[in-house]
Amino acid sequence: MTLALTTVGWSVSYDPFLLETQLSLLPKIALLEKNLLFSHKKSPIKVLIAYDRSDDETAALCVKILTNKFNGYLNSRPIAITTLPFDRLDSSVSYHLVYALKGSLSQLKKVHNTVGSGAVTALYDADKLGVDGILLSIQMERTPIILINAKVLRENHFSFPDSLLEITRIVQ
Repeated sequence: MTLALTTVGWSVSYDPFLLETQLSLLPKIALLEKNLLFSHKKSPIKVLIAYDRSDDETAALCVKILTNKFNGYLNSRPIAITTLPFDRLDSSVSYHLVYALKGSLSQLKKVHNTVGSGAVTALYDADKLGVDGILLSIQMERTPIILINAKVLRENHFSFPDSLLEITRIVQ
């Protein structure tokens, strides 16, 4: 019984360094997308943290990391952060960046299907990047490696600077 509980605990655990690295870099990367629409220069950058209901503490930690890291602003624009479980995602609300914590393939596909092509999507679990319709992730090797899903990049007509694309690893 203890082994089963330990295994379950490990499966939902997060690497704090990776989580902080991703949350430090992903909003800045999202702002590099040339077609990202803002209604007004002072309108907030809307960030959604999507998570499994068992990860509500991690989602709250993500809000804390983003708030502390950027002090409520990114590129002189306020950041509005929302957290929602995967099963409460709503396509009537638009976001600029959607960051998905660990989830099943069906939950991650729901992120893609719910937010459509308007938002830059990213996820914690880089191993699932190629199959779920999510655009970005970051994994740690000796340095952080930015991963971009080539299919999602093409299908959604995202446009990033060439200098960013040159330093990323493209996932097919």
